[in-house]
Amino acid sequence: MTILVDSCSYTCQNVGDLAMLTVAVARLRELWPSATIRVLTAEPHLVVRHCGDVDAVPVEGRRQFLDEHLLGRADRWLPAPAWHRWEDSLRFARPQVFSASASLKRRLRRRTCEDRTSALEQFVGAIASSDLLIVSGAGILNDAFPDHVLGILATIDLAVRRGIPVALVGQGVGPLEAVALRRRAAEVLPRASLIAVRESGASIKVLQSLGVHSSRVIVTGDDAIELALARVRQRPAARSTSPAMGVNLRVAAYAGVETDMVAPLRDTLASAAAARGARLIGIPIAHHQGGMDLDTLRGLLDGDWPAETLDAPQAVIDRVADCRIVVTGSYHGAVFALAQGIPAVALVKSPYYAAKMTGVAGQFGTGCELVRLDRDDLPIALDAAIHRAWESAGAVREPLLRAAADQVRRGRYAYSRLRDLEREGTSQ
Repeated sequence: MTILVDSCSYTCQNVGDLAMLTVAVARLRELWPSATIRVLTAEPHLVVRHCGDVDAVPVEGRRQFLDEHLLGRADRWLPAPAWHRWEDSLRFARPQVFSASASLKRRLRRRTCEDRTSALEQFVGAIASSDLLIVSGAGILNDAFPDHVLGILATIDLAVRRGIPVALVGQGVGPLEAVALRRRAAEVLPRASLIAVRESGASIKVLQSLGVHSSRVIVTGDDAIELALARVRQRPAARSTSPAMGVNLRVAAYAGVETDMVAPLRDTLASAAAARGARLIGIPIAHHQGGMDLDTLRGLLDGDWPAETLDAPQAVIDRVADCRIVVTGSYHGAVFALAQGIPAVALVKSPYYAAKMTGVAGQFGTGCELVRLDRDDLPIALDAAIHRAWESAGAVREPLLRAAADQVRRGRYAYSRLRDLEREGTSQ
């Protein structure tokens, strides 16, 4: 049994997506202890560090596969649409022929790019030799990440054309409005055998609009919940001696948040913490671009933390465990809190983040309140939401833990259905 896992978050620099990947690999190991598991990634050493005994497949090979043109600028003398259609037909119908042709082209042009060519061949070969393709959880199938979307859909397309069963797990889908992305998604996603989504609102509507049959969709919650809930079960009495408020702010174009939000939020958070005798602690989730969340949090809280201890899911989950509440602009900041019975105040602005946070709030049913960052009375509204979360912390703990346990159960049930997909693939 050989399983290829598309990690979706290829640099391992988002501890939320990394948590989902580690849970996915662990669950696959439980189902198939002797299986060969390969992970599509840009950081093989980090994948091995966090996931153990897996083989890394360079995602760079997929980029080469999609970008390579066999005859270069053939569109100079051939009708471009016709040429592109022929080339794409060969690319997806005969990927190994396409890969071999691309390698020959490089050798004929006397290029010394063996590593690049090797990556392309590794990618195509990994799909051809797989018995099952798993697309690991992430909130990436949306308009904010078009290149990633097209790459993931290409991987799925290559697999299903070869009769390889495909399952997407722990997914957040949408918003997906771009015409080209919707067209491609409607071609590919209905052919997946199973799509497990992490919320029952936006993702379900998008998949329905793309023609995915409801029998192939299951709502599970976020796979990372299992890691956070396990922390509670291992050390249920662990709590900081002084009250703490966890904080995260995602400054990024896809979140609709810019650095000018830092100063007003800093004052509101400092005032709210002082009124409760609480200390503020940063909850960094994303480490892209040299420290995305860390840099923001240092400005937001005037804090400083050793980055090397906060790049693993368990380290961040442990940090969240010290909090009475968490105020977060990161989706997984909310997941890590709610799954440990800790209420969250979710900071949202873009439609993408509003959908993500609405989804996780719905899955847990209580303990998560959304506050829009673009409202005129933000300081007042945020302080009021913090007050409600702080006062309700004791009452919502058990309902949140029950909701977390239910989502873990659903997630494990979805993975158990992969056994049926294995049988389907074998019978083809």
